Amino acid sequence: MKPALRQLHDLLASMRFAIALLCVICIAAVIGTVMKQREPLPNYVNEFGPFWAELFGRLDLYTVYGAPWFLLILAFLVVSTSLCIARQLPKILRDWQDAKLKVRAQALRAHPHHAEAHWAMPLDASAQQLRERLSMQGWRVREDRREDPRDTGLLLAARKGKANKLGYLAAHSAIVLICLGGLLDGDLLVRATMAMQGKQLFEGRGEVQTRHVLETSTPGFRANLFVPEGSKGDIARIDLPGGTVWQRLPFELQLEKFIVEYYDTGMPKLFASEVVLTDAAGPRRARIEVNKPLLHQGYAIYQSSFEDGGSQVQLRVEPLDAGASTDLQGQIGGTALALAGTPYRLELAELRPINVEDFGQVQGAAEAAPAVSRFSEARAKRGAGPSPSTRRRRHRSAAPAVRPGSRAACSR
Repeated sequence: MKPALRQLHDLLASMRFAIALLCVICIAAVIGTVMKQREPLPNYVNEFGPFWAELFGRLDLYTVYGAPWFLLILAFLVVSTSLCIARQLPKILRDWQDAKLKVRAQALRAHPHHAEAHWAMPLDASAQQLRERLSMQGWRVREDRREDPRDTGLLLAARKGKANKLGYLAAHSAIVLICLGGLLDGDLLVRATMAMQGKQLFEGRGEVQTRHVLETSTPGFRANLFVPEGSKGDIARIDLPGGTVWQRLPFELQLEKFIVEYYDTGMPKLFASEVVLTDAAGPRRARIEVNKPLLHQGYAIYQSSFEDGGSQVQLRVEPLDAGASTDLQGQIGGTALALAGTPYRLELAELRPINVEDFGQVQGAAEAAPAVSRFSEARAKRGAGPSPSTRRRRHRSAAPAVRPGSRAACSR
């Protein structure tokens, strides 16, 4: 092996290099755990400010586990740990097979940890007594009777803890396995499939076309499938740094009913989706709850969240330059509406009437009406916080006003 390759091999196979990589991965994992991943950019701007939000974005801290530098470190750690295993495995195997019966008495006397004693018993009786004592303490004893005049006598070799060597192999193999799982879960398979199928990222401009949709042959992915109540879906969305790509599923998922149950305090108690999964084998009914996914031929479908499934809304645009107002009608989650005469467009992304309070149902609202101060008037215009007595009633009255939809996280 050439000197340069030899030095590179020694560097990658060194324990210090592997520990350094492992420390960097631990720091990156802490960042990925503390900082919310794959959130919309405005959320990070509101939390960190424009400067730090842009800096963290350039460092791929919002997508740590899919960042190229993180995957590169994982790959180096896999190589380094595998070389450590390959270097130590022959030594461990030789040590397992070697009973240390070839050691001479002179070499034993030269060992720094040695002791000598004289036994008055015959050789065979002494050997039998030693074998019994060592065996009772869990030692495995082997012997070698020597007839060489220069080194005559009986050598007893005992050892235990042979399986402890498996700890080294198990720990390093576990690191390799975990890192390989991180590589496979870090969008590498999706990007490799995109390259093989000639697909491109959808950056949010224009319409989704065929070049943005992956076929069903993707070996592994994690995607989101949003299905309004009463509708079907067979194409899930995969969010990647810089854009999204759509994944075609080998089945069709229909949401028949979305169920939300609340505690008496108004906190959510249960999210569930009653779905019908249809593939080549026919329809299959199932119920998906939080932490109770639907497993189907290597696919795991989780109840991820819920949101508006396409409610009809009416809006009025009041221009600041005292121009004429404009009435808009649209559907939540539908096609973005272009504002006439302006380069802007309005995207109706979400509607949550669960936060809307009907002041006519608030206890004591009528009695308090004559004594309205500036503070209470502004509070009434902007919306007051819910009281425990009306929170549950408001949930019930608001639910029929929306068309619920379930968001499923589909992974393979």
